[in-house]
Amino acid sequence: MKIRSVTLVLLLFINSCTRILPKPGDEALNSYIQNKVDKAEVVGMQAAYHKNGKLSWHKSYGVKNVETNEPVDDETLFMIASSSKPVTATAIMHMADQGKLDIDADINLYLPFEIRNPNFPEEVITSRMLLSHTSSLKDDWDTLDPLYTIEEGGDSPIPLAEFVPGYFLKGGQYYNENTNFHTKKPGNHWDYCNMGYVILGYIIQELSGKPFEQYMYEDFFEPLGMTNSYWFLRDIPHENIARPHEPVKKGTPEVLLHYGYPDFPDGQLRTTVSDYARFLEIFLNDGLSNGIQFLKPETVKEFLKIQYPSVQKHQAIAWNYNEMENFLYYRFIPHFPSHTGGDPGVATVVSFDPKTRTAAIVFMNSRPDNFLQVKNTYLDIVKRLMRAAL
Repeated sequence: MKIRSVTLVLLLFINSCTRILPKPGDEALNSYIQNKVDKAEVVGMQAAYHKNGKLSWHKSYGVKNVETNEPVDDETLFMIASSSKPVTATAIMHMADQGKLDIDADINLYLPFEIRNPNFPEEVITSRMLLSHTSSLKDDWDTLDPLYTIEEGGDSPIPLAEFVPGYFLKGGQYYNENTNFHTKKPGNHWDYCNMGYVILGYIIQELSGKPFEQYMYEDFFEPLGMTNSYWFLRDIPHENIARPHEPVKKGTPEVLLHYGYPDFPDGQLRTTVSDYARFLEIFLNDGLSNGIQFLKPETVKEFLKIQYPSVQKHQAIAWNYNEMENFLYYRFIPHFPSHTGGDPGVATVVSFDPKTRTAAIVFMNSRPDNFLQVKNTYLDIVKRLMRAAL
């Protein structure tokens, strides 16, 4: 169900939690974005940009629920779908920096069971392959889609320790040799794979000795000062959460329940642009954020390097240099490392330039019916944010 396409813009990171006031000239930017939001009938949105490696501007638009008309504010949480993946990837690279794993080693060194592509049982799968979508593993959406808790709402009741072996081990409840694995060797084929990031999340859980979300709260979000970021609804101590909205052919968008899925390390993070900005600062300041060296400078360079150029010439670790997949967009904007996210009722985009230390972010809680219009809206806002950051 995850939507692989441009869906929004996301830009953030700051080393202080203080509220940022608009600078002279930002009113024109605000008016431009408001006009785009109105024309595309976006329900609610947060947008931001970084300048000189710091969060320089952010603003909230629209409402978090069309039924209650409650406005989005700077503390409203947005589900960011696959824009969560760089966060999971950074946790893995942080562990690599600490010597807890080797991203080029067999992932089975870090798992309590063995995962192999049955088509290539002798071929090793590495964390680097999972991070760059070249593992030969595959998403079976006939299995994954029904596991979304959209109808009943709430977090998925299926734990990682049950879901991962259930999907990848023969005889498991979700195992299918024909649909869960590619017929090309690991490291020799690129295919965007959510389930690879689910394995990475499980590796984090195994190496830390903590549930994945607990490790992320205590060892990732807390050091970075990300005080308003959550993987599970059950952990959120307030109700200031943007409800997802799906388009209808005519009339008011459908308000969805807050939902979850068992493959949550590949998405599902609920956060704000201000919190996400702290994370993104890692990539704009040689690994430094919130006053700590979270990644080594050389690790950031490795993160942003194309991993398997003969297989996919745009894919770095998590980030992709052709994420927008739009020829006209790239006529005006260079190929920056970026990530998009799309799930029912949500859309997100993050794009940044490590050389100029600028970035743009947009989170939305709706997917307008006119996809071409909304896609152009995302890209127009991203371009405008990146120009404002220079």
